[in-house]
Amino acid sequence: MYIRKIVIENYKCFKGVFELDFENGVNIIVGDNEVGKSTILEAIDLALSGIIRGRYLKTEISQSLFNKNVVDTFLSEQQKGNKPELPHILIELYFEIEDESTRALFEGTGNTKKINDCGIQLKIRLEDKWRAEYNTLFESEKLNSLPIEYYDFSWSTFARD
Repeated sequence: MYIRKIVIENYKCFKGVFELDFENGVNIIVGDNEVGKSTILEAIDLALSGIIRGRYLKTEISQSLFNKNVVDTFLSEQQKGNKPELPHILIELYFEIEDESTRALFEGTGNTKKINDCGIQLKIRLEDKWRAEYNTLFESEKLNSLPIEYYDFSWSTFARD
């Protein structure tokens, strides 16, 4: 089993969708300083463990995890009176699994491409149970930061387990 591909969306330095394919064996990530090499490794660790900086993600969700440009655009549009979509974070890991019994645990269409594949998905987004409260907040005041208190994360296999 190995990670064949990672998809990162709006996480730290990655604005929008970023995809990186891996080969079986050793992969070397090379780039200038501050382009996201460490962020890729951190995203893999986060998607595999649900832990960031040694702590459980549920207690560590903060605006600093989101791409700054995405957050700034959201806040600017909201302050203009528009109703932009709340920023979210997505990390998907696509696996290559040869063992059929293990493959069955991770295989399904529960990924953004809606294709049958093996992997896991981690999302940080507005929790549905807080949508009404968030809508009230959104309409009553101008936001200066993301309303992180309304966010939660989901973590599942492509088989939706």
